[in-house]
Amino acid sequence: MGGTLINSVADALTRSISGRHVHALLGAVVLAVLVLSPVQSFATDGEPIIIQPIAATGDDGLEDIDDAGSGLDDPIEPVNRVIFKVNDTVDVIVLRPVALVYRTVIPPPLRKGLANFLANVSTPITLTNDILQGDMKRAETTVVRFFLNSVAGFGGLDDIAGRAGWERHTEDFGQTLAVYGVPSGPYIVAPILGPSTPRHLVGRAVDVLANPWTWILWDASILESASPTLATLVSDREVAIETLDTVRESSPDYYATIKNLYEQSRQSEISNGEVVEDELPEIPDLR
Repeated sequence: MGGTLINSVADALTRSISGRHVHALLGAVVLAVLVLSPVQSFATDGEPIIIQPIAATGDDGLEDIDDAGSGLDDPIEPVNRVIFKVNDTVDVIVLRPVALVYRTVIPPPLRKGLANFLANVSTPITLTNDILQGDMKRAETTVVRFFLNSVAGFGGLDDIAGRAGWERHTEDFGQTLAVYGVPSGPYIVAPILGPSTPRHLVGRAVDVLANPWTWILWDASILESASPTLATLVSDREVAIETLDTVRESSPDYYATIKNLYEQSRQSEISNGEVVEDELPEIPDLR
């Protein structure tokens, strides 16, 4: 019986890597990168606050406003601002309304359970980069969290490990490149992708390969392959509704504010939250 099972798995893998399925994989990878990348996060009071960096306000001439100490070079700021406005339209017309409907229809316990499940399934991305960075202690935490939540937390729907003191953290290949001294490069606002840098863009692409959904849904249609990514995006956007609304309405230059928030978020993630205060750029005064 064991041999039959092994042979069945081998046959399935052989069929999966056939040439006629390559286009489905590539389509899923591209769509995953395009859809998931806009969502950025940083921690406040121990809870992740998701920042959707695809918004912009203001009139022509905002490029003359100083970025209030941002350390990221922005050599193509006028172009970045145009793309920023286009991305904002996508958020206002599509993503925010969908997130509001999701909040209205799905009760809080189910929304929390889905967020926990999606975070648990993405564990291989964090574990891979924990190991690549040589941080075995955090890798151990990642493994313990995965097994506790998968077994005792009903497949990750409940964050049993977090309540037991094994706090969740995330790592990505962009952070790994930074740990090895690869420079970030200039600030880029890509269509749909939102705020990024060349280093971060490369990291996002590599992380797709460590995402288990890429391989679980290898043989699925593009829409099916993208469904976990879409679920993550909507879930994260729902959490950020009030935060983004406040920042958008109160910031005199939303572009500069999001750029600074993005930079601070990435610096904090790269250093595992151990960022010296005077090393961070200041956020523009929103009063």
